[in-house]
Parts: sequence; C-alpha cells; structure tokens
Amino acid sequence: MLNKKIYTAVLFTVALLLLGGCSASQEDLEYYKKEFLQKSDAAFEALDNSSKVLADVRNEASKGMKRTKIMNAIDQGRTALKSMHDDLFNSAVPKEMDPVKETLLQGIKKKIEAHDELFKFYDLQDKQFEQKADLLLKESNDLVQQAKAELQKFKK
Repeated sequence: MLNKKIYTAVLFTVALLLLGGCSASQEDLEYYKKEFLQKSDAAFEALDNSSKVLADVRNEASKGMKRTKIMNAIDQGRTALKSMHDDLFNSAVPKEMDPVKETLLQGIKKKIEAHDELFKFYDLQDKQFEQKADLLLKESNDLVQQAKAELQKFKK
C-alpha cells in the first residue's frame, strides 16, 4: 500500500514536471533569444570600440610609441576579445539562431588571431605578420557585419 502511494506520488510529480516543462519551453526560448540579442548588440559595440582602439594604437606605434606599450595594449585587447568570445560561446540560443551565433564567434575568433599576429609583428618586426593581421581584420569585419545583418531578422 505504501509503495503504491509512493509510486503514485512519483508519477504525479513526473507528470507535473513534464507538463510544466512544455509550457515553459517557449518562454525559455524567448528569454534566450532576448539575452543573445542583448549580448550580441553589446558585442557589436565593443568590437567597434576595439577596432578604434587598435587603430589608435597602430597610429601611435607609427609615431614611435614604445613597443612594450603597444604589445601590452594589443594583449589587453586580445584578452577582452577572448572573454567576449567565451561569454557568447556559452550563451544558449534557439536553434534557428545557431548559424548567426557561429558567424559572430568566427568573426571574433579572427579578430583574436589578428591581435596575435600584430603582437608578433611588434615583437619580431616582421611585415608578414602585419599583412596577415590586416587580412584577418578584414575577414573578421566581414563576418561580424554578416552576423549583424542576419541578427536583424530576429529583432521585432
């Protein structure tokens, strides 16, 4: 008799969880969508600021700024980009937004690689690293702009 009551209570609890999970699922998807849109908007703004700072650093470098200052600034930018990448990577998104998330993450990853190449350029003074960095920055910008355009269709 006691086993039957426990069994019934467990079944009732499982049924409630299943029914509750189904009704909350759409709300969860909307929440994830909203959160990712906010994070991606912040990422776009941060990426724009990062580009401006990097341009300023490179400009100052051409005017004789110390290499250690340049390399520190590039390293700080790379660290911030890695943090942004990890935050977005760990963000849950609805399945239909996965391709946009991947495009944005690829764009950020290219920008991180560009920072790595610029760091090598200022460390080793080899132009090939600067050229590769410029190419990676262009690819990064293209991917970020593509992600930005694709995200527009998810905004209401």
